[in-house]
Amino acid sequence: MAQEGRYFWVTPVADGQVKIGLNNNGVSELGQVNFIDLPDVGTQLTQDGEFISVEAEKAVTDIPSPVTGEVVAVNPNLVDSTDDLNGDVESSRWILTVQS
Repeated sequence: MAQEGRYFWVTPVADGQVKIGLNNNGVSELGQVNFIDLPDVGTQLTQDGEFISVEAEKAVTDIPSPVTGEVVAVNPNLVDSTDDLNGDVESSRWILTVQS
């Protein structure tokens, strides 16, 4: 998992699914996230392939996927606001769930 550890935490949740979220290092490197372009449910991700685009205080960048699989859930709170990504609680900074 190439980007795991650099920007993301990846946690197994159930039946081959993993939840992906922004870790403390990602918050530190990016600064406050102002915008995130999320993949749709059903999108096929490839490790190191296209994942998310972010506009943040310290960077505007595309970040590659830490895993391969199908997006099965997206954090609904991130559709209209990036507040969860800028919070102090790492577990609240989840982005999406992938079936690997």
